[in-house]
Amino acid sequence: MRRRWQGQLALCLLSVLLLTGCARNAAEQQDQGTEQKTDSELKVTFFDVGKGDAVLLESEGQAMLIDAGYDDTADVILDYLEAEEIQQLDYMIITHFDKDHVGGADKVLEAVEVRRVLQPDYESDSRQTEQYLEALDAENIEPEKVTERMEFALAEAGCTIYPPRQKDYEEKDNDFSLVLSLTFGEERFLFAGDCEKERLSELMAEPELELEHQVLKVPHHGREEKNSDKFLLAVSPEAAVITCSEEEEPDKEILELLGQLGAEVYLTSEGTVTCVTDGSSLSFSQN
Repeated sequence: MRRRWQGQLALCLLSVLLLTGCARNAAEQQDQGTEQKTDSELKVTFFDVGKGDAVLLESEGQAMLIDAGYDDTADVILDYLEAEEIQQLDYMIITHFDKDHVGGADKVLEAVEVRRVLQPDYESDSRQTEQYLEALDAENIEPEKVTERMEFALAEAGCTIYPPRQKDYEEKDNDFSLVLSLTFGEERFLFAGDCEKERLSELMAEPELELEHQVLKVPHHGREEKNSDKFLLAVSPEAAVITCSEEEEPDKEILELLGQLGAEVYLTSEGTVTCVTDGSSLSFSQN
């Protein structure tokens, strides 16, 4: 009788321990879930500037511009900044010095205050780059050349820039692109500049970069590379934005690959794309 009573007591104690452990695990999971949530929103605007890049990120009164399109499409950005009463950019990132990325930068620098400018570490003698450098000088801004992995924050968004690792590439401009990974709550965005084959291989081999992201700014306006399939599979985006024009559309192979992955695809040739997230869900619109 005593032995049976002891057995029952042991079973009761075991049950209490298991219940306590389950409750503690549930509380820990709830705490972890709470940590993923944010108290604000992140708005990402992919401007329709033809086959060029210009992306504005806004959160809690802070703003960052990634590239600035062409010289003759700068008004698309400036009109938006004026309409939204944005008079300061906390960051301007120039991924590389092609005219469809740096072309409108000088006009943006002249129109609003820019606190920090980040750029890759290579030389370009294009007229658009000269105008950009002249505008930096006129505004007494010293650009920061990113040569090592760099982390910073935009409000509650965590940002990491991955610079090119080589001093020379077969593709002189595009593969020097700075690549930005941004995390906001549970949602991750990857802005891949104009990366081509060599640079895509670098990113896939980057030990510090977990390539899976919910939103991808597709590299190089949707041009196919020999390793595009491996790269897109590694990223596995839920949504993909391709900056392109009606005259220069993305390669059908890229569209097919994204379709096979189940990604929603947005083309800026069909209008400016806006994504809003609270850190746990994504909402897209286009106009």
